[in-house]
Amino acid sequence: MSDAKLPQPLDRELADLVSAMRAAQTLPPFSGTPQQARERMRRGIMAARERNPLPKVGAIEDAIAECAGAHVPVRVYRPLDTSAVMPTVVFFHGGGFVLGSVELMDDIARKLCRDMRAVAVSVDYRLAPEHPFPAAHHDALTATRWAIRHVAVLGGDPSRVVLAGESAGANLATSAALSLRGCGVGISAQLLVVPGVDMARDVARIEAKGIDFPMLSPSDLRDISRLYMGSAMARAREFPPSPLRAADLRGMPAALIAIAGHDPLRDEGIAYARRLEAAGVPVQLLCFEDMFHPFFGFFEASRSARRANDTICRAFSAWLEQHALPRDL
Repeated sequence: MSDAKLPQPLDRELADLVSAMRAAQTLPPFSGTPQQARERMRRGIMAARERNPLPKVGAIEDAIAECAGAHVPVRVYRPLDTSAVMPTVVFFHGGGFVLGSVELMDDIARKLCRDMRAVAVSVDYRLAPEHPFPAAHHDALTATRWAIRHVAVLGGDPSRVVLAGESAGANLATSAALSLRGCGVGISAQLLVVPGVDMARDVARIEAKGIDFPMLSPSDLRDISRLYMGSAMARAREFPPSPLRAADLRGMPAALIAIAGHDPLRDEGIAYARRLEAAGVPVQLLCFEDMFHPFFGFFEASRSARRANDTICRAFSAWLEQHALPRDL
């Protein structure tokens, strides 16, 4: 693992998008009621989707992940070529635990499925504040256990089951890996894109830097903690919900972590990578210094964002082959 480079200017196409949003006086993502915030996100994503074709996959199926009496909706994606046994990627979308859905992040799941030639299981976990912590964490555990138990039916390879997530979804992915460590559950690797892994982060310290973070501001981070943690705010310094503060990270699956330069969570991602590495966990850190926080889903809006997404998919495919579990698991 190597340290991140010095920040670079924001990618021009993404900067133009930010300027257009500010000129239109777009509201902060978590302003208003959760329902209003979700509707704004839905309208924005659907408008962009009308302009761009979705990545093609072979088949899509909605299902219910069930384990120990718990039920979580999932969407299963299979690639066009299913002639070989494939990896299984359990994917958790971003959105600060409040926004997003399987449907809205359909393009990201499709691209993971296509580019990694993997079965992708996208998890529609419960959202806060209607379902505050630990509801989403419990749903992540249910979906992960179900996917591993049904990996042969899904068409995947038991030696290559991975957890992947973006932002809040990366928190859920690595939290599930940490909670299931030592339980005989075979998780070979984790993909963590712009991970938010500390719900007790020092937002005032981020503000003191005086940096303009487009698409995710310090105020947004406060809203996320408030809405997700609810009455359990006193637990923010514990694991769960804060993997960065876990006492022991030994034995975790190999991790590929991708961070963005124009992101208030950049240093948090680096800190988590260093803690994993210090615990003996194989870590690969990819730094995209000209990207903003949600770049992973902006591959149709920016050529640089597409290259970054492509780089992550290629690197993680190679990383997964390197760290696949023994076949007898």
